[in-house]
Amino acid sequence: MMNNILVVDDEAIQRRVLASMIRRALPASQVWEANNGKAALELMHSQPMDVVFTDIRMPIMDGLDFIEKLKQSFTGVKIIILSGFRYFEYAQRAIQLGAYDYLLKPIKEESITEILARVRETIDRDRAQQLENERIKRQLTSTMSVYYDQLLRDWITHGIGGAKFQEMKEHFSLRARGTVLVSRLIGEELLIGQGDSASRVSSMMISRMESCLQQVGLSVSFFKEDKSHMITVLTYDGPGPALESLTELAHRFREQMLARQGIVLTIGIGGPCGELSGRGRDSYREAVEAASFRYFLTADSVIPYSAVAGRIRSMHYDLLKEEEALKEAIRMMKSDLITATLDKLFSRLLEGGFPYPDQWLKSFLRTVYGIATVIKDLMEEQKYKQLLSETESSLSRCADVLEFKDRLTAILLEFMNILRSNRSNLHESMIEKCIAYIDSHYMEDLSLEIVAGRFFFSPNYLSSFFKNHLGMTFSKYLSHIRLKKAVELLKSTDMKVYEIASRVGFKDDKYFYRVFRGRFGLTPDEYRRNLLVEGKARE
Repeated sequence: MMNNILVVDDEAIQRRVLASMIRRALPASQVWEANNGKAALELMHSQPMDVVFTDIRMPIMDGLDFIEKLKQSFTGVKIIILSGFRYFEYAQRAIQLGAYDYLLKPIKEESITEILARVRETIDRDRAQQLENERIKRQLTSTMSVYYDQLLRDWITHGIGGAKFQEMKEHFSLRARGTVLVSRLIGEELLIGQGDSASRVSSMMISRMESCLQQVGLSVSFFKEDKSHMITVLTYDGPGPALESLTELAHRFREQMLARQGIVLTIGIGGPCGELSGRGRDSYREAVEAASFRYFLTADSVIPYSAVAGRIRSMHYDLLKEEEALKEAIRMMKSDLITATLDKLFSRLLEGGFPYPDQWLKSFLRTVYGIATVIKDLMEEQKYKQLLSETESSLSRCADVLEFKDRLTAILLEFMNILRSNRSNLHESMIEKCIAYIDSHYMEDLSLEIVAGRFFFSPNYLSSFFKNHLGMTFSKYLSHIRLKKAVELLKSTDMKVYEIASRVGFKDDKYFYRVFRGRFGLTPDEYRRNLLVEGKARE
């Protein structure tokens, strides 16, 4: 595109004629005019031009001086010389100075149209090439950035050869001594989405960290491949900053990221290393471990390795005793006992120091799997496996030991509720079978103890169930069923009363008479006679 075109000529008529020709050829372009080289330069400082038509012979500043100064201050401008035959050697000199082409006076309109077409094609080609060059440059810069970031990650995690370390050291201007810091994003905040947003935030984190540390040394920051934490290598020539100063600067960086981006960080500080090439990995490992112990040091956000090194204890604890205690608490439906047992267990495990968080998690997962066996037989296998998977996922996502304890307590209470629900459903089913058994065995010598024992209930539990769900005692329900069957026999048979009493389970016919009269207000004989009278009356 040629948006702005300048015509420079001291002869006003020729200048205006040429400007008019250009406007007719390119009506969408803005055509400017100047009467000498100096005025043209002043105009171009406020209004850049794409193409300049300039005469050679002009007062104040002639065309050749104008071209020289133009090339010094403005790149990419296409310059077209306007020259007569007498000054052709000047035109050749102008071409040597960098002019695009020349036109001989008098200028014809078709010459203007033709040269503008060539200039437009050249400008478009130049701009396309410029864009391609910029793209290649960006790609090369990005490739080199990825290369050196990967070199840093390789060095800090498993080491690199001496030649590559020297290359990296020269590229980043690393000093001989240093300290590694790890900025870990807490919990589930792994950086930070994808694409441009994540790139902007990670770039801001790198820039802020390097800005905070610049007063104590030169630093380079980069991210672990999974974006879970940023690694900062602080380098220096002397003894390095005091730990208190470095901790304060790390706090400052953390507060800035929290205030500006709402990002919550834990920062671990490794020990200083006198030889960065050999001990940098050790400092990195220490920084990672220090940051991980925020799991237990819930009030701390910047943790030097030296503050936790003496408190680390490998976890070789036997949790079988607590596992059995928690199983029993679940069986007994005692939530307060579950809480109390966990309180004592956590206090014991953390009393002398801190285990590694991954050891802590693995030990408790084994314990929870053992406890879960109390509900295993109450669930389908697939649902049981899903429950264990969800349990592991929930506990693994905990940011610290306080959250872990809350989730573990909730999981064990859920186990208890599953057991309670299934136990209740099981009992109701068994009670239904118990009633059905009474209904079909009423004629036998039944008692509360006999029926309860048959279905593995305590007599008290079975007695309470009858009162709460049927509104009567066990003996009254049994008597109700027997009297109901007796009435059916009185109606449908000629059996004697004492025979009926024995048939329905009454061993004493006198007791049968008394119970029957209490229920119907008549003796069995009177009840049968009334039935006969009613039958004849209906006939």
